[in-house]
Order: sequence, then structure tokens, then C-alpha cells
Amino acid sequence: MLSLEELAGKIRSCTLCDLHKNRTNAVPGEGPEGSDIMLIGEAPGYHEDQEGRPFVGDAGDLLTDLLKRAGLERSDVFIGNVLKCRPPENRDPTEKEIETCSPYLEKQIRFLEPKLIVSLGRFAARLLTGRSVKVSDEHGELKDVEYAGWSCKLFVSYHPAAALYGADARRKLEEDFDRLGELIKDLDSFKTSKQTTF
Repeated sequence: MLSLEELAGKIRSCTLCDLHKNRTNAVPGEGPEGSDIMLIGEAPGYHEDQEGRPFVGDAGDLLTDLLKRAGLERSDVFIGNVLKCRPPENRDPTEKEIETCSPYLEKQIRFLEPKLIVSLGRFAARLLTGRSVKVSDEHGELKDVEYAGWSCKLFVSYHPAAALYGADARRKLEEDFDRLGELIKDLDSFKTSKQTTF
């Protein structure tokens, strides 16, 4: 199996879909190889595309603050996205783009074998659960999920960018991450499993 850094190299040079034609940088994701927690968003935005790093700019600053509410630092967790390249004008990812890019996320999950994945926004939640998720109804919930041959816990929340457009979304995000901070106190008790036939 490729290491995270080897996989990141493949992502940075990927040309599997048309998004590579307009990117400044692909954004593989970042975090320690031993991380028990993954945060998965939708796709890079303008600042992420410029820097080649996930969640920078205003939404990234907010995510850093939210992690601190949960008793975490960015360096404690792996942060990535469903798509590794920015869609033009930050439009929604297409089904084809998700299908083409998701094997990278699958490999990252199988490498890290996290105890907990936090989905940030509906695209990540839908991909990881295999069904449509209404985040406004399911945020703050802890679920059992199986994805990429790996079974673990999934915590559903909003994308931090949502909080930049409304105080209500920010309040809900803060409440979610307060709850997350309580949940991860029992992280060692979270059960995981791997499908050896995957």
C-alpha cells in the first residue's frame, strides 16, 4: 500500500478528470499518519487551490477554532476533501468528478484506518453513508459507517463555510464541535473493523 506522501504525489500529478486543467495546485490533504480522526470536506476553494492545503482562508480559520473547542489541534487530525482539485467558481462537484476522485479518499481511509471520521457538509456525508443526508436534520449525530472496506464511526456536521453566511449555522457548528469534544473522550472505545476481502 502507498504511504500517504506517495499517494499525495499521485494526487498532485493526477489528470483523471478535467479539473486538473484549471487548478493551481491539487490538495491531497494533510495530517499525521497515525491520526485516529479524519475530517472530510467537499472540495478545495480558491485559497486551498493557491496553497495546495485543505481548509485555509476564513473557513480554515474557523475550522481551527472549532477543533480547539473540541480539544484538538489541526496537527492531531487528518484533513481532506472528497475532491482533490477545485471546481471552477467553487461550483458543486459533479457525480462523475466524485466517482473519479473518490478512490484517492478510499486509499487514504484504508491507510489511516481512523476510529472516527467527521463529515463536513452534505457531499462528504452522502459519499461516506451511501445515501442522501440532510445535514440540518442529522448534524451532531454519531453513526456507524462502512466505506472503502473500513468500518468506523461517522460524526455528521456542517461545512465551516456555511457559518460564514449565517450566525445560526455557526451556532450549530459550535454545538456540534462541543459535542465532538465530549465524544472523543471515549475514542479508544470506538470499534473499527476491516473487510479483508475488499
